[in-house]
Amino acid sequence: MSTQDQVAEVWRELLELDTVAVDRDFFELGGHSMLAVQVLYRLTEVTGVELALEDFFELGTVEEVAEELDRLRAEGPAELVFEGEL
Repeated sequence: MSTQDQVAEVWRELLELDTVAVDRDFFELGGHSMLAVQVLYRLTEVTGVELALEDFFELGTVEEVAEELDRLRAEGPAELVFEGEL
């Protein structure tokens, strides 16, 4: 299953819709900030990639969110830098 399919499935489930076009904005489909938090939690479970809430608000569509998740996955896990290690 592609990342785009995974994102669309989560949106359909949480927005309680039969279909979601990949170019439709989450908030135009009836989403709101509290639901966005739930979407991000489910997407992390499904994809193994964590997307920041601020980024989700800026992206908006299934297509854009999926592209960002794929980009983050390709980058790999972020390294933690502790103060004093710079």
